[in-house]
Amino acid sequence: MNMLTLSFITLTVLSAVLAAASAANALPSKAVLDISGHPVQSHVQYYIIPAKIGTGRGGGLIPSSRDANTQDSCLNLDIVQSSSPFVSGLPVTFSPLNTKTKRVHLSTSLSLEFDPTVWLCPESKVWRIDHSVQLRKSFVSVGGEKGKGNSLFQIQEDGDAYKLMYCPILSSVTCINVGLEIDDHGVRRLVLSNDQSFAVKFQRAYDDSNSNCHLKPRWRMFSLF
Repeated sequence: MNMLTLSFITLTVLSAVLAAASAANALPSKAVLDISGHPVQSHVQYYIIPAKIGTGRGGGLIPSSRDANTQDSCLNLDIVQSSSPFVSGLPVTFSPLNTKTKRVHLSTSLSLEFDPTVWLCPESKVWRIDHSVQLRKSFVSVGGEKGKGNSLFQIQEDGDAYKLMYCPILSSVTCINVGLEIDDHGVRRLVLSNDQSFAVKFQRAYDDSNSNCHLKPRWRMFSLF
C-alpha cells in the first residue's frame, strides 16, 4: 500500500470520526426537569435545593461572607447552603450561552445568577469561581460576569437528581464538580471538588400549584437560619 493510499484512508477515517462527533454534538441534550417534572426554563426563577431533605441536610443556597469576623457583609461573598432544611434560599436564574433556547439542557454551558427582591451589595449577583491561593480552595462566589470563563457552569445528572459542575471551557471533559464542604464554623460552603458532588433539585419559585413544595423562601439577606 503506497503512502498516497494510506494518507487517503487516514483522512477518510478521520473525517468520518469528526462527522460523527459533530452529529452527536448537534443532537439536543435532555432537558433539565424541576421537582414537578417540568422542563427548567431559562431566565425564570428557581430555588436550588438539596436532593435529599431532612434534619442535618440543610436547605437552599444563599450568599454569605467568607470572613467570619468582618463588619462588611458584602466582602468575599461565597455561596453557602442554609443550615435549616426549611429555608429555600434565594431564587436563581439560568442564562444559557445559547440565548435562543428557552429551556435549560444537560451538559450545556450557562451562567447562574441570584435574583432576589433586594440586593444590597455592589458586586454582581452572577456566580463565579474564586480561586484562593492562600486557602488552597476554589470557592463558588458571586461577582461574576455572564458568559465569562470563570462564570460558566453545566448541569449534569447525578443519580435521580442533578449536580452543578464548573466548566470554564465549552466541553464537559474539562468540568469539575461543585461540592459541599463544612468549614470550621459549621458553614456549608460550595467549593470545587475532584471527589464529591452536591446532589440538587430545582423548585420553581412562586409556583403555588406545586404540591411538592416543601421549603419556604426566606428573604432576609445572608441569613443561614
